[in-house]
Amino acid sequence: MPKKPPPPDSNPSAADIERAILALNKMAERLWGDEREAEAKALLDALDALNRALDRIRIGESRRAVTLH
Repeated sequence: MPKKPPPPDSNPSAADIERAILALNKMAERLWGDEREAEAKALLDALDALNRALDRIRIGESRRAVTLH
């Protein structure tokens, strides 16, 4: 049974998450082109949820920055 990878040294930034989302979006486009629409749609639905979560993270970060000043 594989072991869990060690935890990262730091939490990913919003930019890191956005790059991962873009890479997965390209994967969904390739799946769609390979006529694997069901898999592509499932991936796109998951990416939509990740984008909404990323928006909430950014809103929280901007509010935190405003309250710190």
